[in-house]
Amino acid sequence: MSWLFPIYLAGAAAIIAPILLHLRRRPPQDRVEFSTLMFLDASTPVPVSKRRLENWLLLLLRCLALILLALMFARPFLQSESATSSSADQATLILLDRSASMRRDDLSKRGLAEVERLFKAAKITDRIALAVFDRELTPVWSFEEDRNTPANRSAALQSRLAMLAPTWSGTQLDRALIAAVPSFDASTAKLKKRIHLITDLQEGTHLDALRTIAWPAELTLHVHRLDPVTNDNFAVALAARDEEGNADALIRIRLSNTRDSALRDFTLAWDKAPQTDSITAQIPPGASRILNAPPNSTNRATTLTLTGDKYDFDNRLFIAPPQPRAVRIHFLGDEATRDEAAAPLYYLARALQPTATLAPVLTAGKAMPAQKPDVLVISGATPSAGMHAALRDFVSAGGFLVEVASSSADAALLQTLTGIPGITVKDGDANDDYRMLADVKTEHPLLKPFGDPKLRDFTKLRFWKHRQIEVKDAGNKLETLASFDNGHPAILSARIGKGTLIVLASGWQPSDSQLALSTKFVPLLYGWLAAAGFSHDPAATLLVGEDLPLDAASACIITEPGGKTHSLEAGESFTTTGIGLYKVQSASHTQIFAVNLPPDEGRVLPLAPQKLAEYGIKLSSGADSGAAGESTDERLTATDTEQRQQSWWYILLILLAVLLLETWFAGRTRQNTLAAVWELSCLLAHRLSTALASTEMCWLQENHGRKCVNDLANR
Repeated sequence: MSWLFPIYLAGAAAIIAPILLHLRRRPPQDRVEFSTLMFLDASTPVPVSKRRLENWLLLLLRCLALILLALMFARPFLQSESATSSSADQATLILLDRSASMRRDDLSKRGLAEVERLFKAAKITDRIALAVFDRELTPVWSFEEDRNTPANRSAALQSRLAMLAPTWSGTQLDRALIAAVPSFDASTAKLKKRIHLITDLQEGTHLDALRTIAWPAELTLHVHRLDPVTNDNFAVALAARDEEGNADALIRIRLSNTRDSALRDFTLAWDKAPQTDSITAQIPPGASRILNAPPNSTNRATTLTLTGDKYDFDNRLFIAPPQPRAVRIHFLGDEATRDEAAAPLYYLARALQPTATLAPVLTAGKAMPAQKPDVLVISGATPSAGMHAALRDFVSAGGFLVEVASSSADAALLQTLTGIPGITVKDGDANDDYRMLADVKTEHPLLKPFGDPKLRDFTKLRFWKHRQIEVKDAGNKLETLASFDNGHPAILSARIGKGTLIVLASGWQPSDSQLALSTKFVPLLYGWLAAAGFSHDPAATLLVGEDLPLDAASACIITEPGGKTHSLEAGESFTTTGIGLYKVQSASHTQIFAVNLPPDEGRVLPLAPQKLAEYGIKLSSGADSGAAGESTDERLTATDTEQRQQSWWYILLILLAVLLLETWFAGRTRQNTLAAVWELSCLLAHRLSTALASTEMCWLQENHGRKCVNDLANR
């Protein structure tokens, strides 16, 4: 027996009150004498301990009426096996948040406990699945597994929950919900579908992608929001870093405090740094400030630690030292021309200077070096025919080749490299004083630096000599990036295998053009290096979940912050899973990368579950911080069952029968009482008449006595 409104059952306890009041009844203490009571015999009061109830049957009928009335309002129904089997089965997907913010308090343990409760509450005929999410959705127990082995779900759940723990990734709730919708397979098509979301639902979660989907109308979302003891929290993130290539580079950090926080005082200090180098200050609740980090006296990778709050998952900032990346550039020509002012190598060597992020290593020689270079430059001399195949293999394998056409002999090399037989190279018109660039595709990746309006003006750039490169039936293999004002190509490019070929129709040395002496030469070279995979821009801060920027051409060994190592082959990628300093060792160099927590993960104030409804998600009526969603669903099922049975009607009929019986019995008892009262009245009347007769006789006797006394006196 189950009850729709069990609180009404408390009303049945009201039957105790009149019984207790009756048993505790005491006679009145004040006595009032009536003259007529003098003729009645006094009765001895019955002690309270010896009193007993009379008319037991009448009392039981009235108590039964009160109990039936309470049962009727409680609305009972039978949850039998048949009723259970006739109720609709459900397909339930549980989404458990395991992002970094779940490291606060005992949120992770409470989330796992809620998962266990939902699994235990599921019927054997229900289908249930479990997935965890942070940046991505990861299945733990699928609908297919549950359909094949429903009896083993509890045992399998325990072993898999033991392996779950919060990660260091950010919260991508939108990705998780979008990926969760297709999880309901064909076996759940006829079942009632719902998703139980177990999360802290903090402000830093991402929801924007939910606007791109239409939420299924038959799918309901139940939100179980987990709240910590307090939301007071400091968070630190990297705002900017001035890359100067030394230890004095200025580091700016962003420090924030949650709204309505009780915290103000904080301390910033470098790991293993003197206490005098730390910063102690205050930040008001709800504020966000940009501060300069304390000076770091060592030019090494280190950690900036923030103290002052309870939750330290977002209180560390990892900083790697400036590490210029070496890039090998080989000039296919005579090394002796490095110091000749008229030679192309002279200007190339002076333009490729080290920066905070790149360390160009320029070598020269008429033969290919033993170690494969990253970039190969050919200018001023045409390689022999025996090298053409080797150069093609170099580019096809992913190399970056810059070829400056200097004579008609270069046509054979270009035909070999591109595979286009109809390429010819000849000198330009000698009668021309100079040529200018008329059409430059500044939006092309190879000319990316010239997308800046400050570098887009080519009117002061003159070309004294150039070669006419004509291509027949090139198709889409060759692309013209820039043209002279006479329409001839100035810069051509082609993708050959995995590599890139760039062909210039004029050199940069003063005998050919003003390019080497202009402000366009250095940006052009570093733009090519960036296209080859060696960007000179400051490296962006790496966040958990992003790939390390590895050299695709060489193998390496990666050491994680915890000491675990990974050996990667050339071309393999590595995705970071935790915060800290990652060490990457290759054959040519060693680099250290700092990986930090996503800044949004420090925004820990909870969102209202109704926020999800703004994105078109159908929420259950009981979406709140606990198990109210499950309780509401059970209540709806119970209401449906009670409406089908309507047992309260039978109780009402029994109640009416009891009331009729009680009325009849009470009436019969009243008749017996009236008869007793009549007999008592008759007895009282008899005694009164006897008493009156006795009084009259006494009066007569008294009056007769007085008359006799008077007669004697008169005599």
